[in-house]
Amino acid sequence: MLRKWIQNTRMGYISGQTGIIRRVLREEGGWQSHLIKSSEYIQQAVKVQKSKSVRILGSGWLLDVPIKYLIDNCEEIILCDISHPNQIINKYSTCNKIKFETIDITGGIVDFCYSQMKKGFDVESFVYTLSNWETIRYKDEMVVSVNLLSQLSVMITDYLTKKVNLKGDQIRIISEIIQQKHIESLPLGRSVLISDVEEEYYDEDDKFIGSKPTVFVDFLKGTNQSEWLWNFDSKMVYKDDCKTKLKVTALTL
Repeated sequence: MLRKWIQNTRMGYISGQTGIIRRVLREEGGWQSHLIKSSEYIQQAVKVQKSKSVRILGSGWLLDVPIKYLIDNCEEIILCDISHPNQIINKYSTCNKIKFETIDITGGIVDFCYSQMKKGFDVESFVYTLSNWETIRYKDEMVVSVNLLSQLSVMITDYLTKKVNLKGDQIRIISEIIQQKHIESLPLGRSVLISDVEEEYYDEDDKFIGSKPTVFVDFLKGTNQSEWLWNFDSKMVYKDDCKTKLKVTALTL
């Protein structure tokens, strides 16, 4: 447990969760529309499919999850994350419908990346190993990936960039593989995917000045597709010279 905590801390997973709460508070309600849309989309999908067993990937603080609805209407809710906030564990540990699973949603890629050493690192061999990584398979009635896809690769590539000096093209290739593996893990016909796909930048007068993708694979082949803008950072903290909005896509696979 201590080793995992140290690893998660060094790779930014613990500080990342704390950072989410800080940003929510700093934005003074600016995230609310995005969180409500995410939650409502999940709730509607569960309602339509009448799912009794629901697995939430990247459950975190449950800010974007209709947890009360799931407790009232499902028989089992599995909350999956690499590290669960203690506040969430304490709040729901007595609910017999909720099960916490502390897992690496990439299926072990996090451990593999953490073990890399600068000396002797070979990016081609590394990419080959990732490309052939075994994909996780889920058997639940519904699997929900909520605001997770882009972050799965970011945390890993940020860590590797500091440790083994990855370059731009290498970062994109590794990100693409990790994102594709995650999409392949979502069972067709019983999955919901919600993810930002692009960062949009605006100046102080809210004039659009540019954008860049956050997802590098094509997953827009589902049904019931919905899109919206997430007012991610209006205080110019994420990028100190502009406001950042995220283009979000939600769909049922």
